Amino acid sequence: MSVFLIQTNGREISDHAKPEYIDGARGPTFVDEPLRHHRYFNADPYWKRDGFGRREAWETASSGDTALLYCASSVEAHPRCLSHVLPIETKRIDGDGAYLEFASPIPLKPTIGYQEIHHLVEEGAFSEGMTNCGQQGFNFTQVSNRDLETVQRLTTPRASNENWESL
Repeated sequence: MSVFLIQTNGREISDHAKPEYIDGARGPTFVDEPLRHHRYFNADPYWKRDGFGRREAWETASSGDTALLYCASSVEAHPRCLSHVLPIETKRIDGDGAYLEFASPIPLKPTIGYQEIHHLVEEGAFSEGMTNCGQQGFNFTQVSNRDLETVQRLTTPRASNENWESL
């Protein structure tokens, strides 16, 4: 199993995205894609860009992997924090772009804020990849499996029917 980091925001897709992304998204906001529609999408050709390890992450991700969701400051319900764990059910790459589909998102309690994330990187509890949280232009990369272990150690699933054993 591999672990990935996804960053999203709370802005309206129709106001802030390129037409090829708007065509593939369900919205209405970027954060709605993983949390309401249980999916994540990078339009073609953007998923192929090399920055932040994006392309390699898309090529590596597969069913049974896990993603950590970082919400940017514009996400009203979860600003500037790791808020959910997203179990990856399927990955598809086609002419429209790259897609991940998730099982139900697992909300974190408590969430892990931006400052704490960077403190945990400095302490060595999180990998350097976690410093991508909050970075302009970042949206998807692979991180260390121990990053998920750290999240599990610091948080609990919010609902009683959610558990870490399914990951």
